[in-house]
Amino acid sequence: MSIKINFFFKAETKTCYRFETGERPDQMTLYLKKKVIEEAGIDPQKGITVTVEERS
Repeated sequence: MSIKINFFFKAETKTCYRFETGERPDQMTLYLKKKVIEEAGIDPQKGITVTVEERS
C-alpha cells in the first residue's frame, strides 16, 4: 500500500528548496537539498509528487 502526495514549490533557502502541501493544521512542509533536486533534473517550480510506502 502506498500514498502519493503532491507538494508545491513554496520558497528556497541558500541550500534547499521548500515544498508545501495542505492547509493548517494539516499542512506538511518538505525541505530538499538543491543539489539533489538539480542532479535529478527536476524543475522545483513545477512541484513534486512524493510516494510514501511502508518499508519492507
